[in-house]
Amino acid sequence: MDEQLLELNELRQVLEDYAKEAEEIYKYQIALGRKNASRKLTDTIKSNVVVGDQSYEVTLTLQDYWKYIEHGRKPGKFPPVGAILNWISVKPVIPRPDEDGNIPSPKSLAFLIGRKIEQEGIEPHPALKTTQEELDRIFHERLSVALGHDVANYIRKLIAPK
Repeated sequence: MDEQLLELNELRQVLEDYAKEAEEIYKYQIALGRKNASRKLTDTIKSNVVVGDQSYEVTLTLQDYWKYIEHGRKPGKFPPVGAILNWISVKPVIPRPDEDGNIPSPKSLAFLIGRKIEQEGIEPHPALKTTQEELDRIFHERLSVALGHDVANYIRKLIAPK
């Protein structure tokens, strides 16, 4: 007997749409939170549908600092000065004179910003979580319908006269 495999073509197409929409919603959420000074995070997002033996997965590849945006940062640890210097140059941050009228150098400014982060932390901006919730709302029914169509097509092939 010739065994036919279940082809999930409609499901795969909906997952491709899901992946592209995930990129767009995440970019919007990052912009909404004003967390994209260098644009590196949103410019390098890559989405992909991964087909395994028994699973389909949608992945987003993000810069490793996404987690600090998503979860924030607790006080207590000094952040990398180089990352702050880069942020200062991209943003750009305009330093204010201190009480003596001296304007801090970029390195001094990075230290001051780092000290504030060390003392107070950074508030989270759950852009990825919000993206997931929005995707669930948009795609829940579409995924169910696509899977139903694929299963129905499989059953039709099985019972079709030969």
